[in-house]
Amino acid sequence: MALPVLMRCDNQRFAVTIARAVAFTWLFVVIAAAVAVWGAPTASAHATIVSTTPGDGSHVDVSPEVLTFELSEPVTLVEGSAQLIDSEGARHSVSTDRIEDGGRRVALVVDGSLPDGAYLATARVISADTHVVSLSSRFTVGSVTQLGHALDAGATTTGVEQNLRYPSKSAVYLGVVLSSGLLVAGRWVWPTALGGRRFRIVYRVGTALLAVGLLGRFTVQVAQQSGGLLDATTSAVATVLGNRLGVAIAVAVVLSVACFAFPPGTNRIADVLGYVQVASAIAAVTLGGHGGSTERWPLAFVGTATHVYAAALWIGGVCILALVLEEVEQIERWHRVAAGHVVLVVATGLTLAILQVRPIEALLNTSYGVVLTVKVALVALVVVAGYLTYRRYRHGRTRTVGKRGEVRWRSRTVAVEAGLAAAVLTVTSLLSSLTPAKDSYTASAHTELDFGSSEILDVGIDSVRRGPQTLTVRYRLPDTEYATGAALPDVNVELSSVQANVARLPVELTRTGPDGDWLIWRSDGLIVPTAGEWKVTVRFEGTHGPKLASFEYESL
Repeated sequence: MALPVLMRCDNQRFAVTIARAVAFTWLFVVIAAAVAVWGAPTASAHATIVSTTPGDGSHVDVSPEVLTFELSEPVTLVEGSAQLIDSEGARHSVSTDRIEDGGRRVALVVDGSLPDGAYLATARVISADTHVVSLSSRFTVGSVTQLGHALDAGATTTGVEQNLRYPSKSAVYLGVVLSSGLLVAGRWVWPTALGGRRFRIVYRVGTALLAVGLLGRFTVQVAQQSGGLLDATTSAVATVLGNRLGVAIAVAVVLSVACFAFPPGTNRIADVLGYVQVASAIAAVTLGGHGGSTERWPLAFVGTATHVYAAALWIGGVCILALVLEEVEQIERWHRVAAGHVVLVVATGLTLAILQVRPIEALLNTSYGVVLTVKVALVALVVVAGYLTYRRYRHGRTRTVGKRGEVRWRSRTVAVEAGLAAAVLTVTSLLSSLTPAKDSYTASAHTELDFGSSEILDVGIDSVRRGPQTLTVRYRLPDTEYATGAALPDVNVELSSVQANVARLPVELTRTGPDGDWLIWRSDGLIVPTAGEWKVTVRFEGTHGPKLASFEYESL
């Protein structure tokens, strides 16, 4: 009679384990849905426009033959997305659209000559980290000099592929933890658990989630390349498979399916296959996030890949405690391994934060910075919960008898730790979809230049981001000068940067006024080409002769 009783107890414990696994998964899905709905951005542009030809908002006397967008990083042009629209809404033909300069320039060749009028050139591209970027530039031709209000790039339409983005990313992150993280953590600390039935079940759930999530990411890529899921073409599939992320996704899916059929722990070949799957999964996750950006390559890739590995092992070990083990063992060893990988997570996370958050004010003034702050707080809570779990196990407070006589070995802090870990994964999936703070943070520069004799210029720059900027100089006319009809003062501005090796960048100014008591000069087509320290030199020629003054600001 003892054997059937033991079997029933084992089945009951296993059923509880599966129930906890299901609850854990649903908790993750619910949090992911809530965060995605609450914090989903309308656009996630990572590649940015450095300059356009003709310049955005500029005027040309004759019809341009080629329209270009200079970008901050290589991109892939979405097939059929290039459009040229006039102020009446009519579309003009673009004979050729192509990528030049290693993917950093999008060129649209105009078919024929454009009549006088106002125009909007648009295109959609996919940046190196898989985000779709909408490009637009407005200009006028010939006798028409006013852009008007009819030219609008419009909102990006949403389709099935947009709804797949966040669920697929959530599935990918959870799948990496329950497959790759589970395997590596088990091999580090609990190698005997790899041959158990519980491990195989949880591991297969992880590989299935990873494969489904990666296929969802691939579908999103193809839909973005085609301009919509219903318009997907074989050429779009070939284009996606031709880039690094597409190859990484395909390899990781194939290996995940193979590991689902032959999970590690069954034989040596399956073990080797599992380790290769770990590398492919980490590569796919890294290339699908900010690690896939060509900016600061390969530092961003190596840092992100290391961060993903350390986090997957850490949280994978928590999942082994919560879902796989019947009896806790090797807790001292797990504590040492977890502590080492937590340090690695923090170190790589800090490095990536330095790369993605500039200046420090962007931490609390951008969506990326706020979500990153939430993630850091959650990671800290997971560390605290893990330490409390370790203390409980170390002091033997892990086996209690329930009302029905069953043995309950798990500390409640394990469930709390697992739930917090799920929240970390959710926030991470959202964070990888947001524009880095260094690319989304905008701030203005403003100063007053006192030339003496009550001659004060108010100088402002609308954005300190590299690329198009508007510099405005305001001067209040003294009552005596304005009344006597003296010659109006003049202003000249130049920019220079030692870091950018630019000795002199003249700023073309257009004066308006006198408007009441004010004279206003605004820049025309000012483009700051690179980030770094820039010096603004202002030459003011007033009633007391020419005078110079300068100030510095940092372009992001």
